[in-house]
Amino acid sequence: MNATKTAVVGLILCLGMGAFAQGPSSPTAETAFGLKVLAPGPDVYADEVLQAAIDKVAAAGGGVVILGAGDFKLSRKSGDETVIIKSNVTLRGQGHATHIYLDPKTPPNELRYFPLRIGSAKVPANNVVIENLRYTGNDKAIGGGSIMGFNARLDEPESMLLSCDNVTVRNCWIYDAKQAAGCTKPAESMYLAKHVIPAAEAEAASRKGAGAEVYTTPERMASQFKNWQVHHNFIDTCGNKAVELAECNGGLITDNYIINCEDGPQVIFGSRNVRICDNQVFFIRTGINITEGSHHITVSGNVVEPAVGVKLNRWGACLVFRTEPLPLVTTVSHVSVTGNVFRNQTTEFKHTLRFETRKESRGCTYEAITMTGNVFDGDLQFHDRTTPAMTKIQDILLADNVCEGKLLTVPAADMVSRRITVRGNMFRHPGDQVLKSSAWIWADNTHTAGTIEVDAAAKGNIIRNNVTSASIRDRGVKTILQGNEVLSDQP
Repeated sequence: MNATKTAVVGLILCLGMGAFAQGPSSPTAETAFGLKVLAPGPDVYADEVLQAAIDKVAAAGGGVVILGAGDFKLSRKSGDETVIIKSNVTLRGQGHATHIYLDPKTPPNELRYFPLRIGSAKVPANNVVIENLRYTGNDKAIGGGSIMGFNARLDEPESMLLSCDNVTVRNCWIYDAKQAAGCTKPAESMYLAKHVIPAAEAEAASRKGAGAEVYTTPERMASQFKNWQVHHNFIDTCGNKAVELAECNGGLITDNYIINCEDGPQVIFGSRNVRICDNQVFFIRTGINITEGSHHITVSGNVVEPAVGVKLNRWGACLVFRTEPLPLVTTVSHVSVTGNVFRNQTTEFKHTLRFETRKESRGCTYEAITMTGNVFDGDLQFHDRTTPAMTKIQDILLADNVCEGKLLTVPAADMVSRRITVRGNMFRHPGDQVLKSSAWIWADNTHTAGTIEVDAAAKGNIIRNNVTSASIRDRGVKTILQGNEVLSDQP
């Protein structure tokens, strides 16, 4: 070994030996791989030692904070957060043995709270990785407001045109947080409050209308969060969306196991270029949510169904396209839904797909949505039960799916749904499929245990090349019937 190599090896050994020589009495130790932080244990708070380590690594330009095995108990401070994760910092635990948690004896408080916040309300954090650790929010035990997981929320007016970019949360166990991970800004004035506002206050804010800081402004669109990746996590018991990417341009939610959460993954407030793929989602209220202005979203390879053994929402659905309670005119568009399994045999209405425009909304169009190669084990609701007069569903392709339930439609007088192509699907439910909508194309489908009935309210539909178990019944207006065949079980 030459002299240069000997010197380098000696330097590395000295760094390692010098760091570990400090012994367990020191809460932190510098190693060749990062700054190691010993777990203080369950009897003391880890607030200061954890924040000091993050600050030291950030001040040096970035690096790794290595958390030891054991308990890191956090207190609830007077502001919005206990610990702030800063730019260029990786927070790395020793797997499930490293446990960060908000003290379960914390008194209830209505304020939204971030025990571990990515950036602050005013200062963003970029190039952050959180990995290989366990986190418990104790949201149910503490009660009151929202105890978050690993979240970036830019609240203040001066931060509206900033973003937290290049953030990864991976290989973590996340329990009992209002959200496990996500990013957001206040959509408009009703969300500028830092607490869960009463219904009357929300209604008053909706009547007032959107403020100048609404997410649809070009400036806000240009300053969306970028490159958020939440993957390979175990997420259990969230009181809201398990993962929420809001105002995000470029995101990945993948390979997470999500169970006993009110809602599964969500994209919202104009998010775009986000992939939600290969997750297993067992929800209490809704599964995957594509909402409020989001577009160019890919949903693929997920398994989504209600959780077992809990009280479920009667309207719960596996895949939901919807708006927020905001006085906005919105479009949700360019969504590809491919190769998923959506199963709902538990809730009262057994919906796998639902559209919903909230009553506070001023209208929403759902368009350019492709759903191919999925299994829908439950009904598909192609109408809006909430405010159908404010809803349009158009230019949608439902093709090559296995549909175990019915496709539910309403007349055009109740809600606009047009240019919907239903093609090449296998409808396996016993009984007839009733088409009440107008200007649809129903082609090349197989109905194994029933036929198609075109309702008297339906106008201008094209029904062609379908295979049914009985003759099609047409009571509609200007229906075009071509090339349909009746399948016979006789040889």
